[in-house]
Amino acid sequence: SGINTVLDYGCGYEPVLKTLLEREGYKTRGYDLNFFPNKELKKKYDLIISTETFEHIKNPGEELACLIPKISSKGYLAIMTRFYPSRDSNLCLESFSEWYYKRDPTHIAFYSQKTFSWVADEFKMKICYNNNFDFIIFQRK
Repeated sequence: SGINTVLDYGCGYEPVLKTLLEREGYKTRGYDLNFFPNKELKKKYDLIISTETFEHIKNPGEELACLIPKISSKGYLAIMTRFYPSRDSNLCLESFSEWYYKRDPTHIAFYSQKTFSWVADEFKMKICYNNNFDFIIFQRK
């Protein structure tokens, strides 16, 4: 797979994913603004994975602009966050009012298929996996 180094971005106080990846032989580091700030962001990684973090980010475009250069050439960015309710690529505004994910007051940013297409275009990445629900993987071109 060509993946040796991994950054668990937004790993939290107990970096479970980081530990599991290390057990599988990956050289893994953890970064979290609240618990492990200013660490590990000077290196490049083959994979940066972020699980249930991006919905908490105040300025996701700025964050991505800082994060993507830390991905090695042909490396990957994997994001898990619940996607905004949609039907046939159209946002479902009527579903948003009842959407449980927005009830968490710390969830301040929401993402749709159009958002991820913009990310791919803006940062010269390609979408290599998308389950259209809560997980997407980009690859640097």
